Amino acid sequence: MTTVEHAQAEEGFGLIELLIAMVILQIALLAIVGAFGAGSAALGRAAKTTTASSLADQQMELYRAMPYDAIGLDTGNAPTTGMYVSDTTVCPASQTPVCGNSGPVNNTGTSTWSCTAASGSTSVSTYFTANNINPCVAHRTVTGATSPDSRTYYVDTYIKYGTLVSNTRPSKQVTVVVRDGTTTSELALIVSTFDCSTGNAANTAPC
Repeated sequence: MTTVEHAQAEEGFGLIELLIAMVILQIALLAIVGAFGAGSAALGRAAKTTTASSLADQQMELYRAMPYDAIGLDTGNAPTTGMYVSDTTVCPASQTPVCGNSGPVNNTGTSTWSCTAASGSTSVSTYFTANNINPCVAHRTVTGATSPDSRTYYVDTYIKYGTLVSNTRPSKQVTVVVRDGTTTSELALIVSTFDCSTGNAANTAPC
């Protein structure tokens, strides 16, 4: 076929060529849609992890603002079933009280602080934050209007008290774990150890 004849020819794509082109285009579009879906899921996970980290920090800040004596949990109301106790990485088995948690105690180990009293110099409520979160609550649900992103989270707190390291004075180790309220999977974990000199008021006796 000459150049002139080729230019004047009216043949175009055949059916086979058109189908091949459509299949290739569909594969490319599906790949793009899949990438958007994976990106959206990753952003969702990152958002939940960020929120959980903020909730863990918020809970830990409650204890950082309190004197050593008042750091503790209401062990009587601590969960005895569910993920709170089944996670043996932070809640060793066969612990008494639940998970080895301790109520607020002073430097000599005497329980003189109350998690439930509404007022008084030895009431933990003295150190409630403006958002009115009771730091003695071992298992707290954050959902609805109290949740930053309207998702449900579990804020679980564990406290070990005693001579945690040989030949040292007693201390308290606070562990805060934030879990997904739907799957109970761990989203954030933060640990801090408080020495008996933490938050001691001026002119008080040394520990």
